[in-house]
Order: sequence, then structure tokens, then C-alpha cells
Amino acid sequence: MKCRYCKSTETRTTVTEHHGNETWRYCRCLKCDARFKTIETYAIKKRGAKPNTIIHPNQIKRGEYNPSSVLTENNIKLIRDLASQNKTYKWIAKKFGISLSTVYRIVNRKLWSHV
Repeated sequence: MKCRYCKSTETRTTVTEHHGNETWRYCRCLKCDARFKTIETYAIKKRGAKPNTIIHPNQIKRGEYNPSSVLTENNIKLIRDLASQNKTYKWIAKKFGISLSTVYRIVNRKLWSHV
């Protein structure tokens, strides 16, 4: 962190306080002995339905239309295709950033069975 007064990077945080979605840090410059406070505010990103999707209110959001979905239907088809080409589950999991058990469940249609 830079000192606001002398622009030195030789600073130390003396106290850190958490207030809701903010963190207050009280700092001191080791060069000019100035004291200052920083306030960090955390932005909370809300996940919603994918753009250009129309879902009836009574319909369950499945697959990529579920707000917590990491994969798309095209990813699922590709995962199953790679598994049929004898790629290892470990390699597939690393490629898509998911766990081995998730790959197993997708390939065996225990997850994403509607695709």
C-alpha cells in the first residue's frame, strides 16, 4: 500500500476492522510516519439466469439456466464425447475445472440427464 503523503511503499497495517461488507485498515508510513485509513468495500455479484432465456415461472431451472450452473449443455456434450474417446476423467475434470466425481456422474447420466 502506498503512503498518501510521501508515496512510499514502506507502510504497515496496524489495525484491521471488519464492518459488514467493508474492511477498515489503519496504516502507518515507515518513512514519513504519517497515519491513514483505507476502507475496502466488497461488491457482491448476484448470479442470475443466462441472457436471452425465457423460462415459465412454474418451470424448474435445469442445466445452464440454473443460476449456480458452471457448465453449459455444449460442455456436457463435449465431456461425454471426450469420455467416449477414452480421455481420462482426471484430464476432463482438469480441463473443465470440475471434480472427478462430477465427470463420472455426467458421463453416467446421473447429472445432466436431460441433455
